[in-house]
Amino acid sequence: MNLSRRTLLGLIKYPNYLPQLNQQPQGQESVSHREVKASLWHPPKGLYECDQASFDWLLEGFSKHDTQRFMQFNSTGDTGNSHHKTLYKSFDCSIMELADDIAYAIHDLEDAIVMGIVNQSQFNQEVADIVALSEKLFSRHHHQRKDAIGALVNCFITNIEITEIAPEFEHDLLKYNAVFPDPFNQALSIFKAYVFNRVIRKPEIQMLEYKGQQIVMELFQAFASDPQRLLPDNTRQRWLEAHEAGNGHRVIADYISGMTDGFASKLYASLFMPSSAVGGEKIG
Repeated sequence: MNLSRRTLLGLIKYPNYLPQLNQQPQGQESVSHREVKASLWHPPKGLYECDQASFDWLLEGFSKHDTQRFMQFNSTGDTGNSHHKTLYKSFDCSIMELADDIAYAIHDLEDAIVMGIVNQSQFNQEVADIVALSEKLFSRHHHQRKDAIGALVNCFITNIEITEIAPEFEHDLLKYNAVFPDPFNQALSIFKAYVFNRVIRKPEIQMLEYKGQQIVMELFQAFASDPQRLLPDNTRQRWLEAHEAGNGHRVIADYISGMTDGFASKLYASLFMPSSAVGGEKIG
């Protein structure tokens, strides 16, 4: 896409490489992917080393001092499940993160209300500070729900502040971040906790997530087992080039991550389900 340095900078939330941030859990044996307990397998959050050339180019606009500080991470000394985590993000990235948090807390709540996953009584008990909006949020009328959601989103957006969070940086794009004042940060945390506990953690939702995880892992296993046979022509060519450099698995991961849910499900069905179940014909 030939993105500018500033656009790329806004996309990088964890500015260091995965091997430096990784704290490999101890005492975990290799198991079948169907036996994986998701809570025990949290990967670190960072950059792939094969993207180093792009990251180096991105950082050319900063001083050596700023570059080194920007890539700093906390060193927990923990060899358990906690990985190292980077400490800083750019100004544009901080805006993206706030937008993501608002979408997670408010728009996911709206979806849950529409689908009947949460109810008004429960909501009033656990998020009592905005009962004035509760009637509109749970209204049967679409426009009233939209008015309430719009009011909440507008409230958070219009109270964002620009703060100097790291004066030791030389460049303003690293020195300043967009942040919520404490009361709004606490309010959004209440919404996020409610969505996590009452929506994301519901067994029905977790079953869908588990199914999605299995589809992704099965597809990766299949393509990695015989990429020259199963990958589409253009992806296979990229895999051949990356494989020579030792990055073949990255191409397969990118290919799968670019699929829509519907396409991935259909592909999974065509590979692993009996032909009669997907309307196909038997071969051989």
